[in-house]
Amino acid sequence: MSGKAGMEAMKRLDSLHKEELPVAEVKLTNKQLAERTNLKSTISRTALLSTVAAKEAIQNSDLDITKWRTGFISANSVGGMDKTENFFEDFLKDNTSGHLHEVVHHECGAVTEVTADALGIKDFVTTVSTACSSSANSIF
Repeated sequence: MSGKAGMEAMKRLDSLHKEELPVAEVKLTNKQLAERTNLKSTISRTALLSTVAAKEAIQNSDLDITKWRTGFISANSVGGMDKTENFFEDFLKDNTSGHLHEVVHHECGAVTEVTADALGIKDFVTTVSTACSSSANSIF
């Protein structure tokens, strides 16, 4: 709306490609996102963003989801690429190194589980993961 481009140099993600490509990022740090979700700032940024968005959607809906059997369907491709890049940088230098806790939340369903747990949703939880078409497929 302001006529200014929203893409700029990567600031929030820690990526090997940080200096190569401009990105559009949520301006909050992982610590700020964690404060909004009551989650640890060490989990993947994808899980933090998913949980913030889901909490905001529920709050904006004015629904009390605790009164209903509630399901959660998340659509994503990879859930922790930022953490995986950090792991593999050390692992490729020495395959006995790298911190496995950095890749725990990479599997696409892990983001769904983290967000569902944060929302207290247990009745139905699933992930649609079909690459770039995930969000569109989750609607059908």
